[in-house]
Amino acid sequence: MSTLPATGLEVISLPPYSAISITVAGGAGSGSIERLGNNPGEASFGEVALTASTTIGPFPVPTRHLLRCSPANHLSYTVAAADFPAVTSGVERIVNLSQAEYEALSPPDAATLYLIVG
Repeated sequence: MSTLPATGLEVISLPPYSAISITVAGGAGSGSIERLGNNPGEASFGEVALTASTTIGPFPVPTRHLLRCSPANHLSYTVAAADFPAVTSGVERIVNLSQAEYEALSPPDAATLYLIVG
């Protein structure tokens, strides 16, 4: 885990499909994260207050985030690749059905992707 520098501010660049896990020491500090524009000078996407542990991401593109905390040593973070669940089975076929036809299935086949049309 990394901690903020003494200034209490740090810009973190998050690679695609990565997440940032943030911990603020219980009740001792007040922190926030702000998603900055993807390029310097662009408007931010907003700021969120942090009071405990939280995870931000993943995003499909590189993103930049400004971390703030007072006092600085009460916020720690880790950047890691997102842990996506493994696919346990493939789709064997795709079927178009009406909503009524889908509701009449008992039970639907897990290996079939049902597209509800109409």
